[in-house]
Amino acid sequence: MSDAKQTPEDDTSERLRAELEAFEAALPAAADEAGLYELQVRFLGKKGSVTALRKRMGKVPPEQRKALGKAFNEVKQAIEGGLERRRVELESQARERELSRRVDLGFVPERARAGAVHPITATRRALEVIFRRMGFDVLDGPHVEVEDYNFDRLNFEPEHPARDMQDTFFVDPPAGAAASGAGAAAWDPAKSFVLRTHTSPVQVRTMLSHRPPIRIVAPGTVFRRDDDPTHSPMFNQIEGLYVDRGVTMADLKATLYGFVRAFFGPGLMVRLRPSFFPFVEPGAEFDMQCPFCRAPGEGEQPNAGCGLCKHTGWIELGGSGMVHPAVFERCGLDPEVYTGWAFGFGIDRMAMLRYGVPNLKHFFEGDLRVLEQFPC
Repeated sequence: MSDAKQTPEDDTSERLRAELEAFEAALPAAADEAGLYELQVRFLGKKGSVTALRKRMGKVPPEQRKALGKAFNEVKQAIEGGLERRRVELESQARERELSRRVDLGFVPERARAGAVHPITATRRALEVIFRRMGFDVLDGPHVEVEDYNFDRLNFEPEHPARDMQDTFFVDPPAGAAASGAGAAAWDPAKSFVLRTHTSPVQVRTMLSHRPPIRIVAPGTVFRRDDDPTHSPMFNQIEGLYVDRGVTMADLKATLYGFVRAFFGPGLMVRLRPSFFPFVEPGAEFDMQCPFCRAPGEGEQPNAGCGLCKHTGWIELGGSGMVHPAVFERCGLDPEVYTGWAFGFGIDRMAMLRYGVPNLKHFFEGDLRVLEQFPC
């Protein structure tokens, strides 16, 4: 007696049953939604094992296709139903775990640490308060300036070293802003852009838009191509400007005395040393008597000297002087009618002196171990 020949329908039906058994064996191991999705793709996806078997329908005689199609649908529905039951089961288990979770309501969490104002910000605000009390307005300006305001109107000649690429960050102008033409003839300082190298353009903008008396300070961020232990490509500066009729160097020195007394304490001397700056004439560096090595009650007596003042008894603060007549002319003011003075110094240096920080870069590295030492 010979065995009956197995038809394509019988072979496909057996393989469908085998795939269903494989699915039912793998289903309990699916522990999350990702596991269920993996099973669905494995059996019913475009390249799934059950989907591949369905392609055998073409080899089955027409009279057997109906029965085989029914078997396919039953297996597919069984797999989809199993996936849904397992999904409901997993959701029920997750809900039970959440409901059985115990929370210790007696636990007192640690209070989040309060932030603090950055030392440079605190120093800038303290300086603004001091100068406001002295009658100055506090103004600001854009970081990207036209070269005309940053250099030309401040009496910087075209060949001045500060205008070299080694010292200044030049910025490409926006499309359409560059002058027409090519070569040197196309250069236009009113359309050439730089990252401002000082806050002096704020003074220029003020003189162009306001009539004297002008009494302002301009704090803000400035940029120069310096990067060494004592310099940073980005730093903070404050400049002052006073323009009116009959303004003299005596007014400048009195203002600097008032600033030093308010910021560092009473009794400190101020001295002016001749120096050159393109935008002032005469110009002077201004120094402050070192507050760290001056004995109480010494007054105008020489200091003992210390490492901070390099044993000179004086600390250099910044530059100052009477506004150059050429600056007035380029800003639309008559130098025969008005006089004025200006000064400028680094806010970062003031913060270093105020908090005793030895390295400027500590302020910009974002190290909380440094910043937490100066709560504000």
